[in-house]
Amino acid sequence: MTIQLSHLEEEVKKIYTKLNMLTPEDIDMERIAATFQIWIHYEKKGSSMFCINGLYSMVLDSRTSRQQQWEDFVHELGHVVKHCGNQFNMNRMFRQLQEYQANSFMYHFCIPTFMLEKISLPRMQSEAIKLIGDTFNVTYPFAAKRLEMYKRKQFSILWHQKLYQLNY
Repeated sequence: MTIQLSHLEEEVKKIYTKLNMLTPEDIDMERIAATFQIWIHYEKKGSSMFCINGLYSMVLDSRTSRQQQWEDFVHELGHVVKHCGNQFNMNRMFRQLQEYQANSFMYHFCIPTFMLEKISLPRMQSEAIKLIGDTFNVTYPFAAKRLEMYKRKQFSILWHQKLYQLNY
């Protein structure tokens, strides 16, 4: 089944296409950081990102796995791509909105739909989660959530197709 990509999924595909990263094996955090002119620092503290004079620096927690660092990097990249300004000077609701958007970006950028739909997923959910986690270098809980999002979208498409068929 070919999926109609959402605006966010199209945006993610456009970024990866510009970077000539078309398969999961092509994805390279350092190359992405260099393209967006983000300096990465590894420290023994929680991940964060800051911008000084238009230059982005990202701190990734050196105590976490490479998979967790990748997920954190992409969450912070979501802020770079989608937001501007200092979150600490914003109203709480607007900050929550930006966190929601960065998380949504994170799930779709770490496991892009245009790459995911090319993978033949096992029928057994635990095997599909392992395959996605290993293929896209993310944690298994992250892969499980992204798989749920993907299946929900597929179900929605099938439901709308059936509804259309009933009405015409």
